[in-house]
Amino acid sequence: MTIKKCLLFSWFVFSGTLLFSQQTTVFTEANASYKIATDLFDQGLYGKAQEEFKKTIDLLVPASHGQYDLLIARAELGYAQSAVRLELPDGEKLMLEFIRTYSPDPISNQALIELANFYYNSKKYEKAVEYFAIIPTNQLTNEQRSEVRFKMGYAYFVKKQFPQAKANFSQVKDLENEYYYPTNYYLGLCYFFDGDYDKATKQFQIVQNSRKYKPHVPYYIAQIYFAEGEYQKLIDYAEPLISDNRTRKRQELHQLIGQSYFELGQFEAALPYLEYYAERSGKLREEEFYQLGYTQYKNGKYESATNNLEQLADQNSELGQFALYYLGDSYLNLGKKTNARNAFGLAQRMNYNSGIRQEAKLNYAKLSYELGYGTEAITTLQTFKPGDTHYGEAQNLMGNIFLNTRDYEGALSIIDEIPEKTPQIREAYQKVAYLRGMQLYQQGDLAQAAQKFSKSNSEPVNQTIKAACTYWLGDIAHQNKKYQESAQMLDQFLTLAKTVKDLPDESSIYTANYIQGYNYLKQQNYARALGYFQETVSSIERNKPFIRNQVVKEQVLGDATLRAADCFFKRNEYNDAIRFYNSAINNNYSGFIYALYQKAIIEGLRGKTTEKILALESIIDDYPRSEYADDALFALGVTYQEIGQLNQATQPLRQLVQDYKNSSNLVVQSLLRLGLISFNQGNLQTAVEYYKQIFGSNPEPAEARDALAALEEIYVDYLSDPDGYTRFLETIPGYEIDNFAKDSLNFKSAESQYENSNYERAIQGFTDYIRKFPNGVNLLAAHQHRGESFYELKRYAEALGDFEYVVARGQSKYYQKSLQLSALIAYNYSLDFNKAYDYYKKLEQAALTEEMRFEAQLGALQSAYRINNTQAVYEMANKVSSNPNATQSQKAKANFYLGKVAYDNKDYGSAQIAFNQVSQYGGGVEAAEARYLLARIAYLKRDLVLAEDLANKAIQGNAGYDDWVARALILLSDVYADSGDLFNAKAVLEAVLDGYKGQDQTILTEARSKLEKLNQAAAAGSRLDSSDDSSGFEMDDDDGN
Repeated sequence: MTIKKCLLFSWFVFSGTLLFSQQTTVFTEANASYKIATDLFDQGLYGKAQEEFKKTIDLLVPASHGQYDLLIARAELGYAQSAVRLELPDGEKLMLEFIRTYSPDPISNQALIELANFYYNSKKYEKAVEYFAIIPTNQLTNEQRSEVRFKMGYAYFVKKQFPQAKANFSQVKDLENEYYYPTNYYLGLCYFFDGDYDKATKQFQIVQNSRKYKPHVPYYIAQIYFAEGEYQKLIDYAEPLISDNRTRKRQELHQLIGQSYFELGQFEAALPYLEYYAERSGKLREEEFYQLGYTQYKNGKYESATNNLEQLADQNSELGQFALYYLGDSYLNLGKKTNARNAFGLAQRMNYNSGIRQEAKLNYAKLSYELGYGTEAITTLQTFKPGDTHYGEAQNLMGNIFLNTRDYEGALSIIDEIPEKTPQIREAYQKVAYLRGMQLYQQGDLAQAAQKFSKSNSEPVNQTIKAACTYWLGDIAHQNKKYQESAQMLDQFLTLAKTVKDLPDESSIYTANYIQGYNYLKQQNYARALGYFQETVSSIERNKPFIRNQVVKEQVLGDATLRAADCFFKRNEYNDAIRFYNSAINNNYSGFIYALYQKAIIEGLRGKTTEKILALESIIDDYPRSEYADDALFALGVTYQEIGQLNQATQPLRQLVQDYKNSSNLVVQSLLRLGLISFNQGNLQTAVEYYKQIFGSNPEPAEARDALAALEEIYVDYLSDPDGYTRFLETIPGYEIDNFAKDSLNFKSAESQYENSNYERAIQGFTDYIRKFPNGVNLLAAHQHRGESFYELKRYAEALGDFEYVVARGQSKYYQKSLQLSALIAYNYSLDFNKAYDYYKKLEQAALTEEMRFEAQLGALQSAYRINNTQAVYEMANKVSSNPNATQSQKAKANFYLGKVAYDNKDYGSAQIAFNQVSQYGGGVEAAEARYLLARIAYLKRDLVLAEDLANKAIQGNAGYDDWVARALILLSDVYADSGDLFNAKAVLEAVLDGYKGQDQTILTEARSKLEKLNQAAAAGSRLDSSDDSSGFEMDDDDGN
């Protein structure tokens, strides 16, 4: 029994010893693992540390012995801390579980501090505050409490929650430990930002004893002085400190000193400090750029001022408006008027400061006027109201602008709205109305031109302008075939012209006498017409050295000479007629071939048949392509016929029929003569053949009747073959014997309505005729006159069908007119430019006068360009420009199309030559486009200086042509942008978007697109700091951490 008890006791002792030994081993291993874990944690190897902490926990937890609880708690804390540091999803959860498990044990406070510090150090201040707030600070040491309150205060400080920050800082501000100075420093900053400068100063005085914070304090003391308006005190305090390298924020102190001098109006002293700050700053705020730019402006450093004030060009604020105004004035001082105008233009659109707006508006108007933007100047000056500071000056300036503007229509509209016109405005109105009238006249709009001339004469301030308007009213009346009205107007002009000087050659006494001569010539008053034509000739010849206009010196003189000769001819005063015709011939005036022909006719009338024949033969031999060659051949044949030389008579008549079959209206008359001559010579079959040919040449009804009468006589009386005559009649459509009378009757009925301008009834009548007599004698005339009736009623498609029918029949009395009207309809209404070109080319060949041939060449030129027929454009343009009858504007038109073809083919050198001719001599929309394209060519050649100059000239020269002004402005913006001048590039586009009143929406779309891209580019390169820092901030030191 005893032995058993002893053994049992021994076993218990051994077992206890063994268990204790095992537990000691576990603790030792766990402790070693924990030490490894803490070392790894301290090294930042949180993943491996967490593994070791887990190993420690796993070793100790099964032991479940009280002496290991502290080690387990520390390992669990380390494990949770590692998860937080690794930012694992369950890190925060592990920490919170740890805190719940061990609270209120002090180790739980350590966990809270650790978790709060982690978020604090990670700058996640909201989370940090959340955990700092639940730490029971009454259980902490003073050191720990200072740390918690400081960090909570700093977290609130960073979020600009100054009341909360002050509450935390204030609780520990008197505890002298490592957080003493940081706490008082940031508490001072809180007071500073809250505007409590006395308390802020008190706190800053505390930290003056800190080596670390002492260099920071001067900046805030200086700011306090600045905020309190103690500018001189700030200067005296800060200037000695900025030379000390230990002073923090010396750059900002320079700025404060500069701003203080600025506020004191001492701009010369302010400048170096503000420039020091700007040179060392990447970006500046709006007010900083303004202060710097304005200070440079006040010191006369205009180039530097523009660089800085431009940074504020997009700021829609009062400061932005001031900046734009001084930017404009800086540019003005640099002589950059275009840039200045753009800046003033932007400033005057803003409403922040009325005084600045008024000044900017006046300067914008003045510069617009000086730079040729008359319309913009007038529009701006109109906004000045009675009582405005610059109202009187604006009115005077507006008067000057009206006298020099090119946007005549716009100016007239504006002046019409002025209730009380000053004498200066009335004179401007008179001149502008006259100039607009001239513009419309040159564009061919005679009705509107006459209205403007009459409107000008309603304000007869200037007698020279009144005389000019009266002249053009007479000219327009003449062109409208109102000869008596024209004569009355020109009589008034000739009376006025005696009292004024400096009338232009083209609206002078010379040309007035010339038109007056025509007025009486058209009324067949040859005596009075002769007097005016003679006066025209003698006055031009007498004053030739003083006349600059070549048209007057050559064409008017030459034509007046011929018309004087014609008047003498009509009065049977042949010697004087010969004298004037000889003058035209000897001077080789345009129309001298006509003079040769008329001289030949006179020789015949004077019985000098040989001289007549010689004169006619010289025309035929020397000028076979002239418009009088067929007339000369016919007259020669008639002359030989009249003197009984029938064989000689047939030769010129046959030549006319053969060579001019498709271009002369004398072919049928020549065939009638040839038939008669052959009949008289007894050549009856030959005569029959000539007469029959007539019916294949579109004869007039009277000519057809003469031919039929001759054929009837030959067949019935001489050949005794009446059936032959009948058979021939049956071969000619419309000439059946029983239908002939009905044909004539029906045609005359429709013709009567046509002649009385009853076009609807005429159309019905001709349509009935064509239906009843599809092969009628008058079919050609019916189609022609029905076509003209349709044309008068603007039923162009139907008119074209009739004209094309006439043209298809070939040469006739109506051939030329049908070609002309077919071409006009095809070009202007059908927009069938291929067809128009073909008709104009045929018209050129068929033209009976040089004037008509020239019109055909001009039309063919325009059509050739529209169908991109380059060769034809060159051919026709050269014909037009070299035509002696071409006016300067018509030559300009020819050069315009030459330039357009060259431009389209990228032959910019040739295009420039042509467009320069257009812009120099032409007017109207073509000259406007030419000016624009000259600028664009320079841009495409990358000659930006020239492109800018030409674009500005285009803008100024194209007043009244809104589309081309806008396009030139967009081009100018491209030039500025490519030159790196984004400010002016943007300003120009904004002017387009603000001022364009045309109908072409593509212009506005292009301007918006380009402006958006420029805004993006400007924003990318801007030094303006427009960031919003309201979300929070940190100081430039690291004390918070």
